[in-house]
This record gives sequence, C-alpha cells and structure tokens, in this order.
Amino acid sequence: MLNERELNALAVLREKSALSTSAIIRKLILDERIKERPNADFIKLTAEINNIGINFNQLVYKAHTVGYVTDEDLRETRAAFELILKKLNEWEKTWR
Repeated sequence: MLNERELNALAVLREKSALSTSAIIRKLILDERIKERPNADFIKLTAEINNIGINFNQLVYKAHTVGYVTDEDLRETRAAFELILKKLNEWEKTWR
C-alpha cells in the first residue's frame, strides 16, 4: 500500500507523462526512463515541420521531373523554413 507522499508522487508522474499507473510501474520495474509528454505547442510545431518537409519533397520531385523550379517555389519554400526557424526559437524560449 502506498502512503500519501508516494501517491502524490505517482499522481505527478501520471500527469507529466500521460501514462497509466500500470505503465509507470512497469517502466520503473524495468528501469526505463519516464518521459514527460510533449506539450501542445511542441505537437503543433512538429506537425508544421512535417508539412514543410512534405512541401520540400514535392519541390525536389518537381525539380527532378521538370528540370527546374520557379522563383516563386523557392520563395515559398524559403519563407516556410524561416517561419519554422522563428517558431522553433519562440518555442525554445518558453521551454527553458
């Protein structure tokens, strides 16, 4: 049986990790690291980076199949990368 202090510590771990009690206990038994779940901003940023990666892959595909890309394609791609860098820098400031 867990005492109040131990129950509180378990509750904190559940909240931070979004894992069930049994998952936490299994990780502790196996000496595995319990990671904090990513916050909503991180998840959103990851999705945005993924979308830019998809657009970049399409641009590279176009360059290989057509043989060129337009200045507009390059401007849009550069702007997307600059936006991601800006968001990464903003997110880093809130994370630390």
